[in-house]
This record gives sequence, C-alpha cells and structure tokens, in this order.
Amino acid sequence: MSETKRTTMMQETVFLSAFSVILQGMGLLLNIFLTRRLGAASVGALTLIGSFYGLAAVLSGGSGFIAASRFLSEELGCGGNPKRVFAYTAGFCLTLSSTAAGAIFLFARQITGLIAKTGAGALTVRILSLTLPVSALTACLKGRCYAYQKAFLPAVAECIEFILRAGILAFFTVFFIPYGKATILTAFAVSMLAGQGIAALFLLLMPMPHRQNSNPCSVRFSALIRLMLPVMGNTCLVSLLSSANDALVPLTLLQYGNSTEQALAQFGEFEAIIIPALFFPSVVQCCMSGLMVPELSRARAAHDSEKIRLTTRRVLEQTVTFSFFIVMFLAQFGKPLGRMLGGNAQTGRVLQLMAPVVPFIYIEIILEGIIRGLGKQNFSSVNYLGEYIVRISVLLMCVPMFGFYGIVASYMACNLAGNSVRICYVLRTTGLRPGWKRMILRPAFAVLLSWQISVLIGWILQRFGAHELPAMVICTGCAAVIYGFLLRVLHQFDMKETDLCGQNNMVQPEKS
Repeated sequence: MSETKRTTMMQETVFLSAFSVILQGMGLLLNIFLTRRLGAASVGALTLIGSFYGLAAVLSGGSGFIAASRFLSEELGCGGNPKRVFAYTAGFCLTLSSTAAGAIFLFARQITGLIAKTGAGALTVRILSLTLPVSALTACLKGRCYAYQKAFLPAVAECIEFILRAGILAFFTVFFIPYGKATILTAFAVSMLAGQGIAALFLLLMPMPHRQNSNPCSVRFSALIRLMLPVMGNTCLVSLLSSANDALVPLTLLQYGNSTEQALAQFGEFEAIIIPALFFPSVVQCCMSGLMVPELSRARAAHDSEKIRLTTRRVLEQTVTFSFFIVMFLAQFGKPLGRMLGGNAQTGRVLQLMAPVVPFIYIEIILEGIIRGLGKQNFSSVNYLGEYIVRISVLLMCVPMFGFYGIVASYMACNLAGNSVRICYVLRTTGLRPGWKRMILRPAFAVLLSWQISVLIGWILQRFGAHELPAMVICTGCAAVIYGFLLRVLHQFDMKETDLCGQNNMVQPEKS
C-alpha cells in the first residue's frame, strides 16, 4: 500500500474516532437528560423497545451494511459492475424489509401483546414498522460508502441523524410527555423515522464514482443471494441473542420480586448509564482497532509474521496500560461519577464493582480488530455465540437469586470467558509470547503508586473544603502525570537492562 493511502487511512480513522467521541458523549448526555426528566423506568422501557426494534431491523435486512461493503469492494477489486451489485443488494434488503414492515403494520396489536412489558402501543409499533425499509436502505448506502472508501460520509450521516433524533426526543420530553399528550415510546418511534429518513436522504444525495458502472457484472443475482445469506445469518444470530438477553433481564428481575417499574428502572440504569460510562473512554481503543485491520492485513499478505507479532504486542501493552488507569479511576471515583451521571448510590457501587472487568472490555475491541486483520471472522462469530450462551445462562441463574447484581455477574462472566478465549486464540495464531512482567506487573505497580499519591492529594483537597468535581479533576490529572512519568522511567530501565544483557552476551573477539 502506498504512503498516500496509508496517510488517508490514518486521517479517516482519526476523523471517525473524533465523531465517535462526539456521538458517545451526546448519547450519554441524552440518557442523563431523559433519566432525570422521565425516570429510569421510562428509559428502561425505551431501551427494551429499542432492542426489539434493532432485532426487527436486522432480521428484515438491516445487515445490508455488511453485505454492501463487502460485495461492492470485491466487485470493485475484480473490475466488475459495482452499480449492478449495489442494486442487487439494496433490492434484496428492501424486499425483505418491506415485507416485514407490512406484516408488522397489519399485526401491530398482536405484537403489542407480545412485548407488553415495554408499554408500547399499536401506534408505536406501526410507526416503527415504517422505518424498517428506510433503515435497510440507509444500511446499504453506508456500506456503499465504505466500499468506495468514503467512510466519512456515514459518520456525518450518523451525526445528523442523532441530532435530529435527540432534538425530537427532547422536544417531546419537555412539551408533550409530562402532560400526557404522548408517550416516550411514541416519541422514540417518531424520532427513529425522522432520523433514518434524513440519513438516507443525505447519503442518496452524495455522489459516488461512476467508474466501471458499464462493465459486465461478475456475479448473478441468485449467486449473490447465496453469498449474502450466511453473512446475514451470522448478524441475525448475534442480534437475536442480544435481544433475547435484553428481554430476559426484566423478566428475571420480576422473578426476584421486583415490580414491573422497578425491573425496567434497573434495566434502564444498567443500559443507559453504567454501560455507556464504562465504554466511553474506549474510543481510543476503537481508533487503534480500526488501524489494526489494514496494518495486519498488509503484514499477512507479505507473510511478515514478525511484524504481526510486534504490532500485536505493542497494541496489547498500550491497551492494558490505558485500561489499568481507568480501573483505578472507577475504583476511586465510581460513586461520585454515578451521581453525576444521574444515577443513585447503587449506580456508583456497580461502577466500582465492574471496574476490574474494564481491561477485558477494552482488550476485546483490540482483539476483534486483530482477528479481522488476520482474516479469522468465523472464529469471531462462534466466540460471540459462546459469549451470549454464558451471559444468558448466568442471567437465568443469578438474577432470580441476587437481583440487580445478577445482571452485573452475567455481564462480567461473559466478558471474562469470551475474552480469555480471544486472548488465547490470538496468542496461538500470531505465535506471540507476551512479556507478562512488561505488560502486567509494571503498569500495575505504576498505577497503584500514582493513585496512592492521588488519594493523598484528594485528602488534602478535602481538608481544605474543595468541591467534589474540581477535586476529582485535579486528582485524576495528577495521577495521570505521575502514571506517565513512572511508565517512562520503567521503560527506560527496561531499555538499559536489555542493552546490558545484549552487551554481556556479545562474543569477544580473540586477541592475536
């Protein structure tokens, strides 16, 4: 790959990461606003209906993004007719989604009875059904942009879509929902229809290159459908398991003895506050994961095993180093952070309790990038299946006995199990023998020492009556500076130790 293409890929990755930070931040702020205005139970019902909607969108053709990006890229690579392939892909997805939308629209009342726990009405279900074809078209258009290496267009479309959806939700929350003129789920349905519509319109108006559009197509429609079905099947399986897990959470909380409102409130608290708070710092890992795919793909094509091992070791060390700092931050400031995000005392305790699983969450993002770069997507699908089996099994056993903390146990169990398998697989595939002293022990020593000093600084600030938020910022900044300094010193020590060993192992020339 030329230097110009590498620079362009780096720029697009940074651009997408910046947009990801903005969207995640705005999404977290929206969740806090809705929780404070409407309560955690309403947000839980919103999250649950959103999960069902996501499942319906995937089952009815929402995986068109993967199909379009993959098959259009292959058609561009072989010099075929990408316009014809896109027409095949979009036509198939639109046919599926339109059929599903018609069936949902007609049987809206029966579907409402099946998902009664969410509080959704027939009107909400009918409005959401209208968004399915638009969602399928939007997914295909985003995949087309990625195939033509215009990844910034879907990012802009997602930003426009979110701003419109958030604006509609906020408008309904302030002017309609408190007075009984609309429900939060109706507002969600209207916002989804408007957001998907504006995203599809934006992507349709963006011009694409017209090269190769007059060439003969390399694949028939029937053959393309046979290739698409396994791709869509894997996506549907993961989405189905995810939705099943979300649906089981309130049901198992009811078995524990909670009321419906309490069950939805705890589910909303977990999905709208705790999970986004844990994932928000991982934007750095998302950026690194995006860089891993082309980097390892080039190394694999060149049969450069040593480069694969060195790159894998470097990013794993960086991820562990960063995640350890986040662990200590959550351990020290989980409780005030939970209050600031609109939760309660339990929210803060759960953030502190889940802090040790953060390294596994962030490593998963990096490992998935490595696995895709090595061309091992089939393993990824099987591993996700195993993860959800563990998660659902622990959920069914623990939530009826321990309540809300059973949800935490199921999430931690699936992350520990799934990512342990990922780590073993990547180490075996790359032949990497990581230096555990450099990867684990030294960052652990540095982070513990830096945060001990930070705790002392926090105690001094508290004695002088400093406000909680400024004290948190000052302590975190001091800990970050000390942590970085200690890591640099340990790194220099490691380099000197390596040089000394190398000098001792040199063969001395014989004297004449």
